[in-house]
Amino acid sequence: MYAASPFAACIWLASIAYIEAFTPLPHFECTLVNTDDGWRPSRVPCNNVQQKATAKTTTSLSATRKKKLSMAEKRKRRGRKLPPRKVERPAVLDRTPRVDSWAKTRTTDESVAAMKEQEDAAAAAAAAADNEIQARAAALVESQRKSVDTLTLIRERVEALPYAEMAEALRTEGYYVRDNFLDKEELIGEMEQEALTMMVGDTLERDLSNLESGEFTTAIQGGEDQYADLPRTVEYIVSLTRHMPPMIDEQKALDGCLLDAAASTGTLRVFDRKARESSLALLSEAPPAREFGLANEDNSSDLKKVTVLYFISPVGWDGKCGGGVAFEADGSVIAPARDRLLVFLSDSTLYRMEPFSGREGVDNCSYIVNHLLRKSTDENQA
Repeated sequence: MYAASPFAACIWLASIAYIEAFTPLPHFECTLVNTDDGWRPSRVPCNNVQQKATAKTTTSLSATRKKKLSMAEKRKRRGRKLPPRKVERPAVLDRTPRVDSWAKTRTTDESVAAMKEQEDAAAAAAAAADNEIQARAAALVESQRKSVDTLTLIRERVEALPYAEMAEALRTEGYYVRDNFLDKEELIGEMEQEALTMMVGDTLERDLSNLESGEFTTAIQGGEDQYADLPRTVEYIVSLTRHMPPMIDEQKALDGCLLDAAASTGTLRVFDRKARESSLALLSEAPPAREFGLANEDNSSDLKKVTVLYFISPVGWDGKCGGGVAFEADGSVIAPARDRLLVFLSDSTLYRMEPFSGREGVDNCSYIVNHLLRKSTDENQA
């Protein structure tokens, strides 16, 4: 053992402290112990010293690690390194009006309101179109229903006629009369209105063969155009032609001649009192009396066999209003009457139409003439 001076001991302790600072070995706490032999160094393990040294070493290493820069800091450093440059004013700014010279913006309320109005108008037009289509469809369905009802009614009324009585009257007198034939005022009124509308609309032709008669006429040929003007009248002709000939044929009242249930010639005639008075005013003298004749003027070429007249005289028409059919055989005159049916033989019964006169407040009278045709000779023989 040796005695060390205090100075030597301090140097020794300093060297140990330096080594411990950079050596990851267990640390000892160094102290000087005063013994009998003098001051001697003593080392005692110290955990606190080890932890402090480790923390210091870690802090020193962390302090020496370089911090990672963000992109913004990198751009900032690069900008410091680049030399400053002059920024020129873009030429487009010279062509752009100044802010204080710009036109004031307009509110879009008016345009939005106009657009809304257009959209509402378009929606209303579309709704109106849909309503119109629905109305047309409903009208078409109603028209078809009414047509079926009319055809059915006329068929039933035709089939309900007493054909045995009719056949006997045709054989003995040459004509047959039936009142309240249709017995349906609604239908009769529609047919009457159709005739008057045709006359007022100037779609009927003046009867030039009897100009003073004041009568207008048109052939009933059917077709889409005429059906639009005379639907009930056309249906009357169609149903009567289809169902009356077979019923007459069953009675064998025509001397073995058969009627054609698929063809006939129909005519609508309308009398107008004012037209008659204006025609008579132009004549220097009264017109001569009409002569009797046949509806079938040439039996060899004319197929008319049975003539059916249906009177649609207005309510209030009486004997003073004139008109009707006169028959030469017995001198009788069948006057017009509302819903009256008159049937006579076209090729053997002589007749003449009595002139209509009307009276104040009763100016018009209409009637339908339908000639039922016989079948050809070959068809009758078959």
